[in-house]
Amino acid sequence: MNRELSNKLQLLLRSEKALMKLEMRKKGRQIILVAIAVLATLATLIMLNVSAYFYLIEKSTPLNAALILMAIDLAIAMLFFILAARQELGSEAESIHEVRDYAMKELSSEFDEIKDEASAIRENFSKVSAGIGAVKLAIPVVEMFVKRMSKNK
Repeated sequence: MNRELSNKLQLLLRSEKALMKLEMRKKGRQIILVAIAVLATLATLIMLNVSAYFYLIEKSTPLNAALILMAIDLAIAMLFFILAARQELGSEAESIHEVRDYAMKELSSEFDEIKDEASAIRENFSKVSAGIGAVKLAIPVVEMFVKRMSKNK
């Protein structure tokens, strides 16, 4: 039983490790995409803002030109953040989740068996202790009986 429990624990640890690697890969891709989005957005917006600002101040007031550019900048940034947030673990994560769930279920039943065995041992120990306690109580009575018998002889 110990070997089987050890194998199940190893299975659980391996599946958790694999899930963690997938999660780290996903986070790495998200960080790279966000960094690229930020750099591209900054470079593009700087040049676009400068040229658009000069164009817009010919048609409108400088304040309106700045507000229009700000709205466009915000929309572009949101687009890249949405793309970064849509990254997923992939289909392999589902099978690893199944392996992990199986290992957890099996370990849970193993631990339940161990708990039941421990309870049975505790109950048996209590019975033995109660028996020893009864014998201890009977010893003085037996000693008195033995002393009486030896006096009567």
